[in-house]
Amino acid sequence: MKNIMKSIGYEILHSKMLIRIYILFIALMVLVTVLNTNSTGISGLLADNDTLPYEFQTYMVAIIVGIICGSDFPDKVANYEITSGHSRVNVFLARALMAICSAAILATVLSFVPILFGNVVFKWGNKLVLSDVVIRNLLLFFPYVRMAAFIVVLTFLVKNPYVIMASGFVMMMGGSIIGDMTQNSSNVFISIYNMHLLCTYDGWSTYNLDPVKGIVEYNAYNSAVTPSLVFGTIGVSLFMTAFYLFMGYALFRRDDMN
Repeated sequence: MKNIMKSIGYEILHSKMLIRIYILFIALMVLVTVLNTNSTGISGLLADNDTLPYEFQTYMVAIIVGIICGSDFPDKVANYEITSGHSRVNVFLARALMAICSAAILATVLSFVPILFGNVVFKWGNKLVLSDVVIRNLLLFFPYVRMAAFIVVLTFLVKNPYVIMASGFVMMMGGSIIGDMTQNSSNVFISIYNMHLLCTYDGWSTYNLDPVKGIVEYNAYNSAVTPSLVFGTIGVSLFMTAFYLFMGYALFRRDDMN
C-alpha cells in the first residue's frame, strides 16, 4: 500500500491539469474577495457570505477525488496492481486515503484564501473575531473529509472521473441553493449542512438616527465556537468517513474489474 500511495503522490505533484485547476480556483477566490469586500472589511465579507468558504471548495473536492480514484479505471491500472500482488484492500485504501486526505487538505487551504489575501490587501474589520473564524475554517477539514469519502464511493460505482468531476459542479450549485434554504436546518449530520453551520454567524441588528446620514444600521455577530460544534463536527465526520470507506471497499471487493 505504501508504494501505491507514493506512486499516487508523485502523480498528484506532477499533474499539470490538477495544478492548473487549483491555481484557477485560487484566482477565483481572490477575485470574489476583491469584488465583494467593502468598508466592513474581510470579517464583514465572511459574515455576509456564508457560502464563500466552502462553495467552490466542494467542487474542488470532487475534482481531486475524481482524478485520484477515477482516472485509473479507463486504463485498468487497478487491475495491474492487483495482478502484481497487491491485495484489494491495499489498492482501495491507498487510493481512497490519498484522495480523501489530498482533497480535504487542498479544500481547507482554499477556504483560507479570502482570509490570507484579504488581510494583506484589505483590513480585517470588527464584525467577527479572527481566531474564531480561523478555528471554524480549520474545522471545515472534517466535513471535507466526509464529503470526499462519499465521493470515493460514487467513484468506485461510476468508474468515470469526468462524471464525478461534473457531479462536483452539481454539488457546488446545490450547496449554494441549500445554503439559502437551510437557515434553520444547519446541523452536523450532513456535510453541506455542517459546512453551512460552521460558516454561519448568529447576528442581530439595530439602527440609530443621524442628523446627517439619516437611518444608520448597526450589525453585530457572534462568532464564538462552542464545544458541541467542535466535537459534533469531528465525531460525526469521522464516523461517516469510516462508514463510507467500509461501503466503498465492500463494492470494490466484489467488483469484477471489467
